[in-house]
Amino acid sequence: MRWFQFFFVCVLCLTARGQMTAEQWRADIDVLAEGLLEKHPNFYTKHTVEEFEDALSALDERLETLDDQEIVMELGRLVAMGGDSHTGVGMGAFAGAMRQLPIEMIVLDNGVFIHAATGEHKELIGRRILSINSTPIDEVVERVGELFAHENRFKLINAGASYARLAPALAAVGVIDRFDQQSILVGLDQDEEIGLATVLPTQQNGLGWTSFIQSIDPKPLMYTMRRGYYGSRLLDEHGVMYIAYNTCREAPDLSMVDFAEFITTKSDELDARRLVIDLRFNGGGDETVIWPMMAALEGFERFKDRGDIIVLISRYTYSSAMSNAHQFKDRCGAILMGEPTGGKPNHFGQLGSFTLPNSGLTVHHSTKYFHKVEGDEDAVYPDVLVGITADDFFRGKDPVLDAAIRYQAD
Repeated sequence: MRWFQFFFVCVLCLTARGQMTAEQWRADIDVLAEGLLEKHPNFYTKHTVEEFEDALSALDERLETLDDQEIVMELGRLVAMGGDSHTGVGMGAFAGAMRQLPIEMIVLDNGVFIHAATGEHKELIGRRILSINSTPIDEVVERVGELFAHENRFKLINAGASYARLAPALAAVGVIDRFDQQSILVGLDQDEEIGLATVLPTQQNGLGWTSFIQSIDPKPLMYTMRRGYYGSRLLDEHGVMYIAYNTCREAPDLSMVDFAEFITTKSDELDARRLVIDLRFNGGGDETVIWPMMAALEGFERFKDRGDIIVLISRYTYSSAMSNAHQFKDRCGAILMGEPTGGKPNHFGQLGSFTLPNSGLTVHHSTKYFHKVEGDEDAVYPDVLVGITADDFFRGKDPVLDAAIRYQAD
């Protein structure tokens, strides 16, 4: 009981106004600025030193007027000036006090939709969002993009849909008036506007969250195969060997060398006509982990023609997984299919971190620049673009995998 009381008091201290003074924040901001200058390989690629210093000075002048939560958002805005989506500042213990909408949103080809909600609002799942506090939702997503670094539109809509439910983020960009606003007006399709009471993260476990996926049966492979490091399944009716590569890390119970041997052996035994490698939910890690698979496929006769190997990518494909997608194309002749990736093929990465002394916030930062391709494309683009509409999404259809199965090479 004493431990619980201590923990509870600590949470209250961390979330209450006045937990940090303006001078404590100034000290943290100095550490932040110095750390980025010293530890990041080139923080000033999007803004000049003078512009960053002006932003620091403008924030310094406002510190006495801002709540801790508002300052956390402003730190995110500062770090976003670097334009490096691998570099950012976490919200730490302050996140527990940030009021949020009781819904989760996703940007699809035909709009922004609610894909999860608390039990009280589960009937809203599948509805299209048109506005927040009378601001068009597309504009909301653009505005909150000031608070985190993104290298392309695809990262913007991915992270923007998450930030757009945070009251402090909405307040920071002028969509709502107060960071602790307890009700927010949301405009929906069918000309409906509703006021949604915001909730605290500490309340959410008891609110009976419901996701659209709970009502789908059977669930598509893109969801059932997301667990674990990597796995495979033969789609018998199509003669397709499917691999889900979920993270660029080697599984402790199955080396990539052994997995690659299994895939080539089974593909021969089962007479697979095509290999589909799904990187759509792979956020990165160590790009070298899957190289044994590439090496095995480079000389594999079964999958040597155009269209025999298809790699699926999306806005969630990021960091080392982006590099792997490009490498499969270059080394194995793979066709890339799906959405553009959430970052640039040439990018900063290989993370380090440091901690701000008073707030305890962690700053993650790149330590190296990776030049992977010629030019400066803002994403790894698919050879075959396949989007997802709300109709497919909420019915549990997977048009990207379907397109890979049906693909006919020129």
